[in-house]
Amino acid sequence: MTTELKLPDLGAGVTDVTITRWRVQEGDAIQPGEILLEVATDKVDTEVPAPVGGILVKRLVNEGELVPVSAVLATIGETTAGAIDDQPATSGTPTGDQPQTAEETPAKATPVAQRMADEAGVALGAIVGTGPGGRITKKDVMAAARQGNGSRPETSAGERPQTVAKAGRAAALPGELDDETPLPVRRLAAEHNLNLREVAAGRPLSTLTKEDVLSFIASRAAGETVTVAPRIATTNRRPQTAMPAAGSQPEPSIAPAPVPTAEPAPAAPQPTAKAPSALKAGEEFVPHSRNRLLTARATTQAAQTIPHVTTWWDVNMTAVLAHRRAYKEEFAAQGVNLTVTAYLIKATVAGLKAVPQANSTWTDEGLILKRHYHVGMAVALAGGGLIVPVIRNVDDLSLLGVARAVNDLAERGRTGKLRLEELQDGTLTVTNYGTSGSRFQTPIIVEGQAGILGAGAIEKRAVVVSQGSPLEPNVGDALVFLPMLTLGFSYDHRILDGATADAFCAAVKKELEGWQ
Repeated sequence: MTTELKLPDLGAGVTDVTITRWRVQEGDAIQPGEILLEVATDKVDTEVPAPVGGILVKRLVNEGELVPVSAVLATIGETTAGAIDDQPATSGTPTGDQPQTAEETPAKATPVAQRMADEAGVALGAIVGTGPGGRITKKDVMAAARQGNGSRPETSAGERPQTVAKAGRAAALPGELDDETPLPVRRLAAEHNLNLREVAAGRPLSTLTKEDVLSFIASRAAGETVTVAPRIATTNRRPQTAMPAAGSQPEPSIAPAPVPTAEPAPAAPQPTAKAPSALKAGEEFVPHSRNRLLTARATTQAAQTIPHVTTWWDVNMTAVLAHRRAYKEEFAAQGVNLTVTAYLIKATVAGLKAVPQANSTWTDEGLILKRHYHVGMAVALAGGGLIVPVIRNVDDLSLLGVARAVNDLAERGRTGKLRLEELQDGTLTVTNYGTSGSRFQTPIIVEGQAGILGAGAIEKRAVVVSQGSPLEPNVGDALVFLPMLTLGFSYDHRILDGATADAFCAAVKKELEGWQ
C-alpha cells in the first residue's frame, strides 16, 4: 500500500508552488512528521512534512519545478516492522555495544535544529537542549555555533558523502553563523561553495537575497566580472496575491523595513533577463526584480477587479504625539520601539467596529463579515514591491502589544523569516507611506479585503480654530499651527459607499485625536 504525498493547506490565493529542495532521496526510510522537501510560494518558503512513515518510493516532481497545489509530489510505501524507529532526529546512531561518545550520543532535536547543525558543522551530541524535555532547538544550535562549541571532527573516509558535504557548509559563511543572514541565502551559498562576504561586496549580509546569490553564480559561470548590484537579478514567478500600491519605509515612528523575499534555488543557475535587442544610445536595461514583478501583477489584478474609491481625512495628531513622547522611553525599557504605525493600527480597530462592513470580504452571493480584527501592515521590500504581514486580534492587544508585534514583523521581514500564516487572513491593511515624506497617495486594496488605510506625513500646518460658527468669520477665530496627518482610505465600492467609508474614517479620526 502506498500513500500519496501532497502539499498541506497553504491558504487562500496560493495556486502553485516552486519545488526548492528535496531533503530525502528515493529509497530513504522516513518517519511521520519528518521534513521531506521545501517549497516556495509567492510569499514565503515553507516545508512539507511526511504524513506517514515508510519508504520514499518515488519523487514525482523535480527541484526548480513549478507545480499546482493539488499536485502529488511523491509516493510513500510501507516498510517492514522495526525498519523505522520512532526516535527524534539524532546526530548519530551507535551500533553494537560500543560506548557512546558525546558525538555519538543520540540527541533529541527539532528538524530545523538538525538541519542548521549540519549546515554549521555543529555536533548535536555536544549541545544541551533548552526545549521541552531537553529537546534541542534552533536557538541552541545558533548559540553553540557562535561559541564554537560542538564542532565536528574531521570527516573520516567512511562517512556518507551527504554528511561530508553538510559538515563543510560552515565555510560558506567564514567564522560565524550570522543570525541576520536569511537561511535560504546561507543554504544556497553553501551548496555552491560561495563566500557570502565576497557576494555581498561590502554590503551587510542581512540584505542579501537568493537573487543576489544566483546572479553571482551566473556571472561567475559565464566568466564575467562578478558584481552584485542591489536587487537586480531575478526570475519570473507569479505575483503575490495581495499587495497595496505604497509601502512603509524606515521612519521616526516605525521601520517597516525592506524584506528579502526568498527565491527557490533551481537545479542549475538561471541566466538573468536579456536586454531588448534595440537599445538606443544613452539607454540602459535593468531587469525587473522579482519583488517588483510580484507587486506589479498583483496591483494590476486588484485594480482591474476591485472598484476603487479613495476618501481623504485630515487628523490632528497632537494627542498621539504627546502620548508617544510620554511613553516612548518606558516602552524602550521593555525593548519596544513605540511607533506612529502602532497607533494607526490600534485606531483602525475603532473604525472596523464602527462600520462592520469594512471588516468583510466581498462575494457575489453576499458579504462575509469578520468577527475578528486581523490588521495587515504594508512593508516595503528591497528593490521595490511590498509584502503584508498580519497582526492578529488587534483588539485584544494593548498599545504595547501592537508596537511589539509591529517591531517583530518588521525585523523578521528584514531577514525573510516570516511564516506563511503570518501573511494570511488580514481584514484590512494599514500602509504608512508618510515615512518617506508623502502627503497623499491612493493605495490599492489587498484582494479579499474591503479597504486599505494610508497615512501621509505628519507635518505642522496652519489651521483655523473657531469658537463660534465653523464657517462664518467671527471674533472667536484663531490661526494655530498643529501637527496634521492626512488619511487616504481606498475602499471597495461594492462593499462600502461614501457614507460608510466616511463613517469608518470618522471613527479612526476620533480615536487618534482623543488618544489618552
